[in-house]
Amino acid sequence: MSEPVVISQRDDTLILDDIRHLIATYPPLANDRPAIHVSVADGLVTVTGHVMTTNTRRFFLSRLTSVEGVKTIDADELYDDTAIRLEASRLIPAGVQANIRHGVVILSGEAPQDVEGLANQILALRGVEKVVSGFGG
Repeated sequence: MSEPVVISQRDDTLILDDIRHLIATYPPLANDRPAIHVSVADGLVTVTGHVMTTNTRRFFLSRLTSVEGVKTIDADELYDDTAIRLEASRLIPAGVQANIRHGVVILSGEAPQDVEGLANQILALRGVEKVVSGFGG
C-alpha cells in the first residue's frame, strides 16, 4: 500500500505577512504603502491600488512570485502613476501640466477651453481615481 501524498498549503496570513514585509522594506514601495491594497485567498494574491513608477510596479510583481505559497497573482488593478501620466499626456493641450499622485491627477497651468471635458476624458483613463483642477483665475 502506498503512502498518501500530503500537499501542504502555506497559510494565507503568513503569505500576507511576507508581502507586507516586502512593501515595508523596499523604500519606493514603503512610500506607496497607503495606496497599495493586498489580499490573499488560498494562495491567490490580489493587489490593487497605485505605485508611483512603472519600475516599482515591475519590481513588486516580480518579487511576489518568489514569496513562498503564492500560487497566482491578480494585479489587473494595480496602476502606476508613470503609465497614467503617459496616457494623460496624449489628452492634455499645450500649456496644461498634470501632476499625478496615486491616481489623483492635478491639472494646472493655462486653463483649456473645456476644463470639464478634459477632466472627464482623463477620469476615463484606467487607474485615474480623481481629477483636480488647479487652474488659477
